[in-house]
Amino acid sequence: MQIKPRPNPLVEVLNFFADAAKAFWQRTTAVNELTTCDAVELGRVAQDLGISPADLRSLASRDKTAADLLKRRLVTLRLDPTSIDPALMRDLQRCCSNCDSKQLCAHELEDKPMSASWPKYCPNEETIAAITSHPDIA
Repeated sequence: MQIKPRPNPLVEVLNFFADAAKAFWQRTTAVNELTTCDAVELGRVAQDLGISPADLRSLASRDKTAADLLKRRLVTLRLDPTSIDPALMRDLQRCCSNCDSKQLCAHELEDKPMSASWPKYCPNEETIAAITSHPDIA
């Protein structure tokens, strides 16, 4: 019988802080890159992405995994994220990235509720409900 070595709690804590610091510096770098742009250039980049300059600044300050819960939610609802129109998907990701209820959403996804209902706290609630009831609009 093989005995699994127990992970060192100190190493786990240090890895957690190292990951948090790395994510912080990545977000800070993205925000700093935008501050070097003048208003016209920032506006062009935002327009190319189909969002406002304020949304661009907000998204740059987020972790690149900020919309990961959206994909999990779509899969839970038996929706294929790749089948959704790219422009609609970008809007869903933007809303999810700016959502302040990530802990609640993650907790609900971990509980795996039996009913595939879209929670009221979600900024994408109405859009997802429309996609679920009318898949042809996606």
